[in-house]
Amino acid sequence: GEEIDSLQKSHVFNMQKLKNSELRLTEAEQKMRELALNIKMKEELIKELVKTGKDAQSVSRQYSLKITKLEQESEQAKMELAETQKRLQELESKELRDVPEKGKLQKEFRKKMDAAKLKVQRQATELEQNVAQMKHQQTQLQKRLCEESEKKKQLEAEIQRDQQQIKVGFFLFLYDKE
Repeated sequence: GEEIDSLQKSHVFNMQKLKNSELRLTEAEQKMRELALNIKMKEELIKELVKTGKDAQSVSRQYSLKITKLEQESEQAKMELAETQKRLQELESKELRDVPEKGKLQKEFRKKMDAAKLKVQRQATELEQNVAQMKHQQTQLQKRLCEESEKKKQLEAEIQRDQQQIKVGFFLFLYDKE
């Protein structure tokens, strides 16, 4: 009778151990699923951060091209202005027999020169505004890139931690089974 009693107790004890082991297994599997999901989400976020960085660089390149174009247009306007001034000086130094003709030409060239001066001033102003705006945006982008880069580093560290946890959890689980 005692032997049967002992066997029954042993059986109950072993069943309890099995139940505990199964519980631990379920918990470990659940934790591993959660960690895997967490890692996946963080990897997606890292991809997003990298894309944001590339977009910012693209915007920066576009602005640089726009500034270069504006500088070229400004140079062109300055050349036109210089050319008009030169022609006006030539005209004023010439002795034209036809005085009314000379006056008409002078007026025409002065008008052209004023238009060219205005164009140069406008372009210079636009260029200054654009450069200021771009510098501001560049600063903002730089700040954002730094923040994104920091976030990326943090996420990569978290992913490593999570992967480490999965390994440890798995080994503990294996050790428990033995």
